[in-house]
Amino acid sequence: MEELIEKAKNNDKRAFSELIIAIEKELYLIAKTKLKNDDDIGDAIQETIYKSYKNLRKLRDNSLFKTWIIKILINECNNIYKKKRKYAISYEDKEMENYIATNDESGNIEFEFLIKNLSSEEKLLLTLYYCSKYTIKEISKITKVKENTIKGKLARARNKIRNQLEEGDE
Repeated sequence: MEELIEKAKNNDKRAFSELIIAIEKELYLIAKTKLKNDDDIGDAIQETIYKSYKNLRKLRDNSLFKTWIIKILINECNNIYKKKRKYAISYEDKEMENYIATNDESGNIEFEFLIKNLSSEEKLLLTLYYCSKYTIKEISKITKVKENTIKGKLARARNKIRNQLEEGDE
C-alpha cells in the first residue's frame, strides 16, 4: 500500500484508484453509520475521494493513509448531516425507522439491525472497531476522542445491544 500511496502522490491516477478500491467497502460502512440515505452516502464518499486526491501530497506519513481518509469521510458525513438536519424528516427516514430486520441465512442477526437503535456516534465506534478492525488507539486518533472515553462508549453501546437482545427474548 505504501508504494501505491507514493505513486498516487506523484499523480498516478491508476495507483490512487487502486487505493480507493482497496478501502471502498470500509468507506461505505463508515458513511452508512453516519448517514441514512444512499445518495448522501455516495455524496460523502465522492467528496472524500475528491478531497483526498487533491490533498494527498500533504499527507506526511503514508502509513496513516487510511486513518487520514476516514477522518475526511467523517467530516464530510458530519457536513451533510448538518445540512440535512435543517429540513423536515423525509419519507426515507421514516422508512428506516420502521425497518424490520431479518436474520441472515446463518441465523445470525445482521450487524445493521443490532446497531439500528444506537446513536450515530455509537454506530460509528462499533463499525470502526468490529467491521473495520481498528484498535482503540486508532479510533481515538480518527475521532479525536480519548482512548478511555472510546472504551466506555463501546462498553455502553455493547450493553445497549445486549439489553435489546434480552428484551427481545422475553
